Order: sequence, then structure tokens, then C-alpha cells
Amino acid sequence: MKVNKKVLLFFSALSDETRLKILTSLSEGEKTVSEIHRSLGKNEITLSAISHQLKQLQNIDIISSKRKGREKIYSLSGDFCWCTLKNTIKHFNKK
Repeated sequence: MKVNKKVLLFFSALSDETRLKILTSLSEGEKTVSEIHRSLGKNEITLSAISHQLKQLQNIDIISSKRKGREKIYSLSGDFCWCTLKNTIKHFNKK
């Protein structure tokens, strides 16, 4: 079986704690950068750093965005990413 470069990028994206927190936040529904920032705890990461991580996630099609006025609204591109992440968390949280 040949491993596609996007598969490698997908798992690389999941290896970063901030990106995991962003994906968990987006699993609750669409959000702006400011809403993601609030959900992560304002002191934990800057808006600029969140925007940078969102761009990386968007470049590999894990999330998507749409414009609403002057803001971008971010969401998960599909259930696949969240299902994979949720199942992985469940697996490693077993007692």
C-alpha cells in the first residue's frame, strides 16, 4: 500500500497539541478565530498563532472556512478527522 503525502501531513498535523485543541474546539461547531481563542483560554495562545495553525490545517483539507462579512468561519472539513481523533483518544484513555 502506497502512503499518500496527505496521509503523512494529516498525522503530522495531529501530532501538535495546539492543533489538537483547535480541532476539538471545532468539533463543537463552526467558529471564528476569536471564538477558538476564547475556547482555548486567551492566555494559552495568541490569535496570530491560532491563525497560523488554522492555515496549516486548511492547507491539508482538515478544516475549511467561509467568509461571513469581515470574518472567516472555520469548521471541520468532514467527520473523518474528528472520528479518527475521537477514536484515538478513546483508545488511549482506556483504563
